[in-house]
Order: sequence, then C-alpha cells, then structure tokens
Amino acid sequence: MHLDALTTFLESSPTARLLKADLGAFVVYFLRRAFKSNTQDSAISFSHDELASRLQVFQDELRDEERPVLLGSPDRYLREWSDAGWLRRFLPADSTGPHYQLTRYSEDAIRFLDSMLHRDTRLVGTESRLRLVIDTLVDLVRGASPDPDRRLNDLLARRQRIDDEIASIRGGGEVETYHPAQIRERFYTAVDLLKTLQSDFRAVEDRFEAIGRQVQREAMKDDRRRGEILATALDAEELIKQQDEGVSFDAFVAFLFAPQAQAKLRETIAEVTRLDAIADQRAALQHVRAMVPSLLAEADNVLRQTGRLSQTLRRLLDDQSAGHRKRTAEVLRDIRTLASRLKHDLAQSGQEPPDTLALSVETSIGLTSPLTRPFWTPPQVFDVAPETHVVDFETARREAKKLAHLQRLEWDRMRDTIAHATGKAPSIRLSELLNIRPLQVGIIELVGWIQIAHEDGHRIDRDATETIHVTTKDPVTGTEHPLCVVVPRVTFHRTREKATVPIRTKRPR
Repeated sequence: MHLDALTTFLESSPTARLLKADLGAFVVYFLRRAFKSNTQDSAISFSHDELASRLQVFQDELRDEERPVLLGSPDRYLREWSDAGWLRRFLPADSTGPHYQLTRYSEDAIRFLDSMLHRDTRLVGTESRLRLVIDTLVDLVRGASPDPDRRLNDLLARRQRIDDEIASIRGGGEVETYHPAQIRERFYTAVDLLKTLQSDFRAVEDRFEAIGRQVQREAMKDDRRRGEILATALDAEELIKQQDEGVSFDAFVAFLFAPQAQAKLRETIAEVTRLDAIADQRAALQHVRAMVPSLLAEADNVLRQTGRLSQTLRRLLDDQSAGHRKRTAEVLRDIRTLASRLKHDLAQSGQEPPDTLALSVETSIGLTSPLTRPFWTPPQVFDVAPETHVVDFETARREAKKLAHLQRLEWDRMRDTIAHATGKAPSIRLSELLNIRPLQVGIIELVGWIQIAHEDGHRIDRDATETIHVTTKDPVTGTEHPLCVVVPRVTFHRTREKATVPIRTKRPR
C-alpha cells in the first residue's frame, strides 16, 4: 500500500465518496434495502419507475419519522447517484426505459459496512477459515503438479482414508460429526463467500463495458475500415477470454449450467437448510436457498453485457453501411467508365481485349458471439394423472362443504381500517391492528393483511418476526382450534393521499 495510491483512492474513488457523504448512511441503507435486503423481492436491476417508487416509499418513511433529509424528487436523486458512480444507468435491449443496478463501488461500500456492523455479533470462523486455506493450498499443489507418480500416491492415500472410514463404520464405530459450533462457523463462512461472489460480478461487468467503450472509440475514427473494426472487437473478446477473469468466468458458467452439478448443488442446499444447528438463521438460510437462481441471474446479466457489446458493434457497422453503399455505387460507376474507356482505346488502336480481368474487393464476414446465446432451460415436465381413480364421496362432500363456507375478504373495509388507524398515529403494527379489528374470516384474512401491505407499499421486514394468535373454526364439525402463527413484521404507514398538510421544500440552487 503506497501513500499516493491511498490518497488518490480516498479523494477520487466513488466508494470513498459514498462512505464520506453527508447522506451516505441513508443512501447505503436504501440501496441495500432495495437490492440486497430481501432475496425474494430484490433484483439485480430495477426499472426507473420501480426504483423511483421504492425511493418515494423510503422518503415517506423518513418524513413520518421526522427526519428532514432526502426532501427532493426521486428522479433527482437517482440522477445524482448515477452521476456519482453509485448506480449504473443503462437501457436494456428489450425495454424502452432506463434501468438501474448497483455498481462495483456501491457493492464494496455495502459489503464493508455490513461486515463492520456485524463484526461484534458474527461468529469469527477461525477454524473453518484455516481449513479452507489449507484445503485450497493442498488442492493448488495437487492440481498444479504434472508428476503422475505424485498424483497416483495422493489418490491412493485418499482412497486408503476412505476405506478406513468405511471399515470403521461397518465395524460399529462411531460416525464423526461436526459440533454445532463448527456447523455454524462453516455456514457463516460459506454465506460470506457467497455474498462476496455476488458482489464481484460488478467488476466483471465493468471489464466488458470498458471493452465496449474502447471498441466504440476505435470505430469512431475516420480512417478505420469495417474489417479493422471487426478485428478490434474479436481481439478484445479473445483478450477477455485469455485473462484470469475470463477464464474463471467461463469455468464458472460451465460448472453452474451443467445439469448434474446444478442438481447436486440444489440437493446440497436443501440438506443444509434442514440442519438444526442453523435453523434460527432465517435471513442467511433464505440467502442460501436463493443461491442458484441468484447466481444464474448474475451470470445472465454478465452475458447480456457481452450481448450489448455485440449490439454496439453491429450498430456502429450499420451506421457506416449507408456510406459504404454510396462508396460502392461510386466505385462501380468508375469501373464502368474505365471499362468503356478501355474498350474505346483498344478499338482505336486495333488491339484485342485481354482474356482476363482482375478485381480486388474487400468484404466483411458476419460476426456472431457465442456468449450472446441464451441459457439452456430444461423443458417443463408434467405429471400425468392416472386415467382411472376411485372417488371418495365422503371426502369430496367434506371438502365441498369447506369450500362453500369460505368467506370473501372485504378489501375496501380492510384498507379503511388501516387508514383510520394510521390517521391517529403515523404507523401501526399488524399485531396492534388485529387488536382493533380481530380476524373475522380466519387465517386467510391474516394473509390478506400481508397482501395489502405488499400491494400498497407498506413495510414488511422479513428479518424480524412477530407471533400472532388466531383461532380457526372447522366448517364441518364446528370445533375451534387455536393457532400460533409466526409472520414477518408488518408495519402500516400513513399513505401520502391521507396526509393533510403538504410538505414544502426549497429547490436546491
């Protein structure tokens, strides 16, 4: 670490500017909540309208908490954050509006603050990290050695250890398992590595985008021919494949998209989520459950970046096609003129025309990048029901009676209840709201309250839970059964339409 490099980083890096900004805490909190906090709701990118709507909800929450910050329009802040390098604004090929995603700088800031804030509560996995380092070094030595005798001895030693363990288990020996602390330690290490892996994709995207800008600058030169532009693009793509990032990314895609590897990974994740030692780590378990689709989406986003590079190249070539057609017409006209003149001169001199004529034409080939191809998706498999089956009329009668006793949810009255409750206080929890208006339909009404919170933009904190006691009634027997339901913490806020006093802010000069 050099002093000049450190000074330059702290003065010019968007990551450092985000950490030192006056509203940096609010910006980081919003970006993390929008893109990282909830695995099911979060996405790699959001459209302008969707991200602006989320920012407006966050501004309303700050206003209800009487925090006089972020008082401008959401469009203004999204534009400023994009200019600062904290958000990447781009136009997808299949969309007419701009989209946003986190940059590598905001990813670094979020990961740094997340690790600092959880340093005191997070388990420090010294033993698992040491084993990970040792196993990596051993694998490095084993994989880098071309000596066949050394590889054979290593395989024989590993087979001997496996045979000894098999013999011990068959002989009634005790199966060695991890202590619960060791399980939690290794689980935290895996989750940290997964979060780091997902953040590192931004750096790969930046590398592809830099190549696209370089190709575009080269193509804008007046003296560049189409063949030279194609050669530049091919050389740039080949350079990416030869660099360490490209080699690692190709291996990552090949492993992740292999059906056998993907099936084994999903099976392993399912077994991990059933471990009792980490059953209380709901947020981390949800992050692991979404590992495969999240990584597939990240890889697809990187490959789309490569597709945008090819589209940029194709667009540049198309822009030059009109000029090339005009130039081709001029060349053909000159050829006809020269041919007529040559025929006239030969006739005047009494010479015979030559048997062959040579013509040199510069052409270009069509370019198709293999990375622009979409991912392979397995075909849908439908379970075919048996042609004949026995109908239990008693069960059908009982289920039909349950269906007939289902009651319809009164959505308007439920929303009026929320508006009336939040008219007295800025916000109210779901459990407090149920004390005012107890459940009347059953447990399905509890799902309806959560659905309203999701549709109307109220706060649903899946990292925290609350317990709600409900009573269900069997429509067939009429007996009541008490239930204890654990749901995410839902907080209803006063909507902007219900506000009576408008908030006026000064426009920045």
